[in-house]
Amino acid sequence: MNKVTVACFGLQGFGNDLLLSLQNSERAEVAAIHTREAIHPFGYYECESIETVAGAMGVPVRVVPLKGGWDCDPADLAIISSFHRIFEKKHLAKFQHVINIHPSLLPDYKGATPTNWMIRHGEKIVGLTAHRVDEGIDTGPILFQRRVLNPFLADHQLRKALSFLTRDLVGEIVARYPNYTEMSATGPGSKFPPRTDADAIANLSDFGTVDELINHIKAFTNYPMPKIEVEGRIFVIDYEGPRDSVEIELGGEKFFLVGCWE
Repeated sequence: MNKVTVACFGLQGFGNDLLLSLQNSERAEVAAIHTREAIHPFGYYECESIETVAGAMGVPVRVVPLKGGWDCDPADLAIISSFHRIFEKKHLAKFQHVINIHPSLLPDYKGATPTNWMIRHGEKIVGLTAHRVDEGIDTGPILFQRRVLNPFLADHQLRKALSFLTRDLVGEIVARYPNYTEMSATGPGSKFPPRTDADAIANLSDFGTVDELINHIKAFTNYPMPKIEVEGRIFVIDYEGPRDSVEIELGGEKFFLVGCWE
């Protein structure tokens, strides 16, 4: 079995599982992990830093800046799983194959924060897509997909579940290298902007039903936390660390939310 040199590109969370999926691979030789300096503490779920995981594996860490020019060393295969920079022609040319793992069923939910949008829209079947990388955003030909049940998870829970399941896709990417079969995509798909902290703040008038409010709460738990505006004040909805409560009315029903006033 021929060895495959793999350059990894990922951030804390999904990048951790990318590295761990290759840890005991008999075929893959990890050349480096490309990541960024942490902008703020990882807020979604408890996990080690990507530097800690890479250090334990003896994998070099390459820090890629948030803006400006950047570069990478050549390898046989590049695997991307949550990264902060777009690949240009000069980057793509460094590898025989460049494959991205995107946490949605492409062509639906292209873009930077698909888990947030899938939850906000109440999607019950979500998934993962491995696709070839071109100069667009999540536009390259699809190679593999995994359909995954979302049993009413909050954003941090769905992220953790999909990140873990990327290990299966990474194993398939390495095992099939370099012989990949492209799948046909169905429909034009959808694309949404990156989630912002401001999106976490909503007014009760934004919701027509209790289910829509529930989806808002799940989509922003536990980062940056869901918030609603009540009589000119901001109430942070936090069922794990409540300090205050507020009664609201929606869809003809009155009920309390727990959390704290900002």
